[in-house]
Amino acid sequence: MVKGGAAATFIPPMLATLTGAPFDDPDWLFEVKWDGFRVETIVDAGDAQLWTRGEQDAARYFGPFLDPPTWLAARSAIVDGEVIALDDHGEPDFALLQARIRGRGVPTGLTPFVYEVFDLLHLDGRSFLDAPLEERRRLLAGVLLPDPRIRLSEHVEAGGIAFFEAARVRGLEGIMAKDRRSPYVPGKRTDRWLKVKIRPEQELVVGGWVTGTGKAVELGALLVGVQEDGALRYAGKIGAGFTDGNRAELLAAIAPLATDAPPFSPPPPRAAARNARWLRPELVIRAEFAGWTGEGLVRQAAYKGIELEKDPRKVIRERPKA
Repeated sequence: MVKGGAAATFIPPMLATLTGAPFDDPDWLFEVKWDGFRVETIVDAGDAQLWTRGEQDAARYFGPFLDPPTWLAARSAIVDGEVIALDDHGEPDFALLQARIRGRGVPTGLTPFVYEVFDLLHLDGRSFLDAPLEERRRLLAGVLLPDPRIRLSEHVEAGGIAFFEAARVRGLEGIMAKDRRSPYVPGKRTDRWLKVKIRPEQELVVGGWVTGTGKAVELGALLVGVQEDGALRYAGKIGAGFTDGNRAELLAAIAPLATDAPPFSPPPPRAAARNARWLRPELVIRAEFAGWTGEGLVRQAAYKGIELEKDPRKVIRERPKA
């Protein structure tokens, strides 16, 4: 059912459930899981407003790169998608995205970002939240105009296993699997949208840090945690993935968060906490890792970047469902 008459206002994004393996199913659509930041765009009266998934102004990070919205053949719309940065091979690069947000590595004469759009929630005064996904995507494809700033996130039907393998060969983060009949459920995590990761990732709350040696003398490792049973549980150390640039950015981000006591409950083991400097648990990062240990710690984790606008109270341990 399509609803009419409602004004175009921010809609909390629909969320996907992590699953353990790809599958084939004629009732499902499969697309790339883009390695970027989720952004909802509201087009109205010739302007494009960009919002993060936490309803913050995304133009703070990406600037007004989707203005004017000449990429859309509509008076008003709400579009869901992912802002990414493409490397020299045309593949998404999260580190490059973070660098371009900070004004580094911007290509001359080209947009620094690309908006991969995958859903249409509202169009010219009508809500399509209750319409099936395949109808929303058909409408979206019909109103997009050629523009280097924006691309339709293409999908394949039925063949999720082969699509997953193709994404693995390309070195992508993973794939999305979506029930073609699914409505758009604002703000809810649903099993009608699934994510299948090639490179396991996890959002983590930073609760402390330690110095290192050599180039890492200023920042050797981060002490991180996840929310469980109303408390921040210690989830290990991350000492890989740092560069001179992102190490400096991290030090600047954690400097205002210094505190005297560990935010973890229970406190980390004595060996992990030796010489640690504690932080208020307000900064969320993204990390790649090989899995969880039996003690619930990240294994072989590497830092990827700071997670924009993520509420640290909502960072939980992600485990794939069967």
